[in-house]
Amino acid sequence: MNKKDELGVLIETGAQDWQIFQRGADDTATITLFGRWVTAENYTKAVVVVRLVREADGEAVSRSLQWVRATTRKTGTWKVTLPQIPAGGLYRIESVLQLSDAPVEWGQRGDMVHHLGVGDLWVITGQSNSEGHGKSPAPDAPELGVHMFHARGEWTLATHPLGDSTESQYLPNRLGSNPSHSPWLIFAKTLRAELGVPIGLVPAALGGSPLSAWTRGVNGVLFDNMLRYVEDAGGVVRGVVWYQGESDASEELRKVYARNFKRFVTDLRKSLGNLPVIMTQLNRVVSPPDVLADAGWEGMREIQRQLSRTMRHVFLLSTMDLALSDGIHTNSLGNVAIGQRAASIALGGVYGKDVKFQHPNCVLAKKKSARKIELHFEHVDERLHLDNMIPAEFPFAVRDTAGDVPVESWSIPKPDRFEIRLARPLQGRAIVVGAPTAAPPALVPQDISGYRPMLAFTQKVE
Repeated sequence: MNKKDELGVLIETGAQDWQIFQRGADDTATITLFGRWVTAENYTKAVVVVRLVREADGEAVSRSLQWVRATTRKTGTWKVTLPQIPAGGLYRIESVLQLSDAPVEWGQRGDMVHHLGVGDLWVITGQSNSEGHGKSPAPDAPELGVHMFHARGEWTLATHPLGDSTESQYLPNRLGSNPSHSPWLIFAKTLRAELGVPIGLVPAALGGSPLSAWTRGVNGVLFDNMLRYVEDAGGVVRGVVWYQGESDASEELRKVYARNFKRFVTDLRKSLGNLPVIMTQLNRVVSPPDVLADAGWEGMREIQRQLSRTMRHVFLLSTMDLALSDGIHTNSLGNVAIGQRAASIALGGVYGKDVKFQHPNCVLAKKKSARKIELHFEHVDERLHLDNMIPAEFPFAVRDTAGDVPVESWSIPKPDRFEIRLARPLQGRAIVVGAPTAAPPALVPQDISGYRPMLAFTQKVE
């Protein structure tokens, strides 16, 4: 607008349409607004007043937030703080310029800010499966109360693709090709439904990005870009979702992955507080059989598993049973499952809800005899279940110093045990790989409670 046409209260900084503010420990947020005021004539007294109302019915959110007097300067600027805004929404900010003590309802016009919420913000990090490349149709519609900080530097309603880079202000993660469906809209919608507060998403992922791009001291360009996103989105967030590792599956990069990931999380928490990280274990990659690729994917999945076991507030979800859109990207329905599983982890592991959220995890491969191995699992609420009798799709590989060990039969003798009977005696050191190769069988043991598939693993036989 041309300055000569300005009139009334102008809100310049402090809140945007669609913005979600991170709630604090007391379940509230504080909003501080700055702006200018302009009148066509001189008045002996001018005061900016601001209120917060519910979008649903126009009722003031509280008496203390009904027409709060701003610090109004004769120079034409003003400032106001709205404290103790309760978690929830959606809310609307209204402003009025009260002239010469006129009734507030007939004050001069003021700017408004619409569709605000107070809830939790989650940052989306990682590479292409995190930005989302599900190509198939899936029911996953936008929803009021689930918003996103768009790459153009503005808050908006969250819609697919979350990684839309139109008019991007954050060039380090501007995409080379358009993304599509991702796991995180359904993740946010599930959290909103279960927690009863709005959820904001801050998409900062980049397809093909290696861990080094997220690690300060190695490269860190995407880490710094993420911090800029967060600062511009409001500066405070609740947690991080992370789906990455495909670009680091080579033998050389796997050697430093755990160290660099720990550095990433340490720097993340130094910068943004003690945030939880929800990590997605690598799904399959479909390519011609390749021993190096098999070793890379098996190795990366085990690194991810060990990181989740040894680091506080780092959680891991399985993708072993989910289909692809192409050779490496989880399809849209698979992304819905990932988002729902991540939401369960957030609800149980972060928010302390009494829900099933952990996947069966092998903690011991015990040699019962020369031709028998018993796998022990944790996080089995009901019982393990596997209903696949096709030998070529057996979801475990046994290897010893002599090579691959043929499997004769298997059974589930106890709810949390899986027994493998071998066609020959073990020789020397041995391991069991759960969900072996880069493209393992889709049907792996599940906990019948919630049908959570096991985590992929590589376990020494003891």
